[in-house]
Amino acid sequence: MLGLKLTIPNNYIDVVENDIMADEKIDKKKHNPMDDLPEHDHRKLGLKLGLFSIQDDLGAGLPVFHPKGAILWRVVENFLTELVLKEGYQIVKTPHVYKAELWEKSGHMDKYKDNMFFSEVDGQKFGVKPMNCPGHIYIYKAGSHSYRELPIRLAEIATVYRNEMSGNLSGLTRVRGFAQDDAHIFCREDQIEKEVKKMIELTLQVYKTFGLKIDHIELSTRPEKFIGDVKIWDKAEKIMEKVLKDNKVNYKLNPGDGAFYGPKIDTHIKDVLGRSWQLGTIQLDFFMPKRFDVNYVSDDNTKVRCVMLHRTILGSMERFLALLIEQYKGEFPVWLAPVQVRVINMNDDLIEYSEGIKSELRQNFRVDSDYRSESIGKKIRDAEKAKVPYIIVIGGKEKESGKLAVRSRGAKPRFGVSMNEFVKEVQGKIDEKT
Repeated sequence: MLGLKLTIPNNYIDVVENDIMADEKIDKKKHNPMDDLPEHDHRKLGLKLGLFSIQDDLGAGLPVFHPKGAILWRVVENFLTELVLKEGYQIVKTPHVYKAELWEKSGHMDKYKDNMFFSEVDGQKFGVKPMNCPGHIYIYKAGSHSYRELPIRLAEIATVYRNEMSGNLSGLTRVRGFAQDDAHIFCREDQIEKEVKKMIELTLQVYKTFGLKIDHIELSTRPEKFIGDVKIWDKAEKIMEKVLKDNKVNYKLNPGDGAFYGPKIDTHIKDVLGRSWQLGTIQLDFFMPKRFDVNYVSDDNTKVRCVMLHRTILGSMERFLALLIEQYKGEFPVWLAPVQVRVINMNDDLIEYSEGIKSELRQNFRVDSDYRSESIGKKIRDAEKAKVPYIIVIGGKEKESGKLAVRSRGAKPRFGVSMNEFVKEVQGKIDEKT
């Protein structure tokens, strides 16, 4: 499992063939609200680059990702999946709805009902999941576990739904349906501190890879609406505080903002406008294991209650992508770019040869092409507007020599580049995630 390599199928890129931004034609008589947004706002760039849209007919706060946006999503998801597999997590998959009785047992019906969506089928009431916890609990409970097996780390990137007030909805940063990179760790009490430390380190590693700046870290304590015993809450808060202090993590205290089942450590990221967004969270939970009777078998063959840790790194995938879009202003590094290379032909006689170049490059990269009957200058400008990292221009000289004319984003064109040289260069940037 640890050697699993996740890739995007080459034919997946077919859906974005010739998806080139046309010149904008603005009706001066009508005011477009998008015009008022900064150029790097993710809502504006999302439409301009064909990444996502939010349409009234589908419902407020329910974004749909277009082909290029879906590729960006997949790249981020694959990166995180490969990373957590190396950290000893196991990937799981759970349903979107559960019986209402399950949410009563978990405490969500009492403490979180106003944020949930419900439906009824055959006289049975169901609740759409706002969190993934119960599904992971039942996966753990499907078998018996020895103390030697712990910790057991279950991970899933899954869509959850929360009934946010319409006035709070905004682009991808505040939505009603969003995917969490959720994980639940079932462990012994003596393993808590080590596991929390590892989660903090993993979170910081991910943010560093994407070039995100940490604004601050918070320790959030018992809220007004909570489940369980105050003494256990006090114990849980002291454990989380000890981990932060022992590992010299600078943090702020955020009283009363913990999850209803336990204290949490939240990581806030600073965006390009200096605003702070909460992404990752680590939550310590003594109460869900009690409610669902989650145990392990100890060394003396008796059942002992598990401790449960809830963890996300990206938090909401939608919010995370919004921050990435704005941070890079749509000019994603090569490893993240939905289209990494675009092949352009000088004339129609070169289409067949250009297709051969594209086919060869697709063995390694995400590639599309532009064979329109437009001037080469316009096709290059359109590729630059689409913020494609590499443009390959095929003319008569390139066909004759078997070499490539390469235009790297923001650099002067280079001629006489061999295919091997080009592949090595691009692959190097992908591997280094520069």
